[in-house]
Parts: sequence; structure tokens; C-alpha cells
Amino acid sequence: MNLNGNNRFLTVCLKNTNFLSSSAFKGISLIRGLATVLNSNDSTKTIEKSNILNVNNDDKERSSGRFSSRVMRLARESIALGKSHFRVGEKELYFPKARVILLRPNSKHTPYQAKFIVPKSFNKLDLRDYLFHVYGLRAMNVTTQLLHGRYTRANAGSPRYREPQIKKMTIEMEQPFIWPEEPKAEENDLWDSHIIQELEKYRDDNLTFAIGSDKFKPGSSFGGALGPYKPTAQPFVPRSLKRKFNNQKRRSKLKIDYLKGLVKLNEFVNR
Repeated sequence: MNLNGNNRFLTVCLKNTNFLSSSAFKGISLIRGLATVLNSNDSTKTIEKSNILNVNNDDKERSSGRFSSRVMRLARESIALGKSHFRVGEKELYFPKARVILLRPNSKHTPYQAKFIVPKSFNKLDLRDYLFHVYGLRAMNVTTQLLHGRYTRANAGSPRYREPQIKKMTIEMEQPFIWPEEPKAEENDLWDSHIIQELEKYRDDNLTFAIGSDKFKPGSSFGGALGPYKPTAQPFVPRSLKRKFNNQKRRSKLKIDYLKGLVKLNEFVNR
């Protein structure tokens, strides 16, 4: 309310008015009192609202600070005592069947990070619990990556299909771990990847690309020493003579099977 403007208006009215009753003066004073009370009530309500907002913000900050500090304190105490730094699940599993594979780190990973291939049914809490109880490894932070299944085919003539998805998880460790250097081929023959690469070439040459006119194409694996080779020349056999030999072979096989059956029958009867 604009009280200054109202007061000026009432003052001008009093000066220009020749006759005002006592009741009029009482009404004017009552209006002034009501305006003053309304102004004071509005200011009081504004102050109370600001105070309530400040109190709520302070409570939120204090509660969040207390919770985070409590969690940090409990984790530090558990690590100092050699216990789990998280809440252990209630279901006990004595023989875990999950296969967890440790991968070599990429260039983006630090020595404090480790990457695993886990089953698709695994979540972050499962991996954290598994690593701690099986290997005593503390997983401070866990991130998940689900790779899409790639299209592949067994050979060039077969239809393509999608491979299963691969789920990977990266953890942050308490202590660093550095992988050992790969041995050289001169130090360890089993570490030589040349044989594996040549075997993959041999598989591709004989299964994937050996179709149609490429069936006898010279191979690229092992310098072409393993073929494929074209069939060698065969002696000429007339068709009638070949049919005769095949019939004799078939009759001889039937006769041998018949004699074997008689021998078994004789052994059964003479028991």
C-alpha cells in the first residue's frame, strides 16, 4: 500500500473541508491505523519466509555433509580393520560358477584401473563382492560397458549371424598393478604368434575361399607348402571292367558279413 500518498490525500481533504464531524475524524484515524498494521504484517511475513528458506537450506547442507562424511568414515575404518568397505549381501554362494576374465589395459587406462569380461547377468555389486571375497581385491569404483554383437559368418557360403554381446567392467583399485612385458619369440616358442596366424590363413584358404573355381587355388599359408594340390593322374580303367570289380568287391563284403554272423551264432549255441 502507498501510505504516503494516502496521508497527503487526507491532509488536503482536511484543509479544503470547512466542516467535518468528529465521526469523520475517527474514521480517518482508523484507516491510518489499519494501513500501518497491514504494512507491518506484510514485512513480518516476508522475514519469516526468508528465515524458513534459510533454515531448510542449512538443514539440507548439514544432512548431506553428515551422510557423506559418515560413509567415508565407515569405509576408512573397515579398510583399516581389513573388512569389506561395503555392505555384504545376505545370500551366501560357496561355489561361484561365473567366469571373470582379466584383460590387458588399454592406453587410456591407468595402473590403478583393471578391466574384466563378466557374464551379462553380472552387475556392479556382484563384481565388487566377487573380487573381494575370492581374490581380496577392493573395487572402489565400477563402470560398465556392454558391446553389441558383431555380424559374422562361418564361411563365404553360409549366412551371417550375430555374435553374443560382451559385457566389460572397469574397476579402480586401491594399489596399482602393472602387467609384465610380453616375452619375445626367441625366449618362449609358445608365445610366437606366427604359427597361429599361418593356421588362420590355412583355415581361410580351405574353408572360406575354397569354393568353385578357387578350389585348387594355391594357398598362401606356410608359403603354399600345405596345398591345396590338384589330383594326380590316375590309371585308365574301362567302365565295364570297373563295374565288374565293384560287383566282386560288393559280393565279397556280403559273404564276409554272412560268415561273421555264423561265427557269432555258433558261439552263442555252444555256450
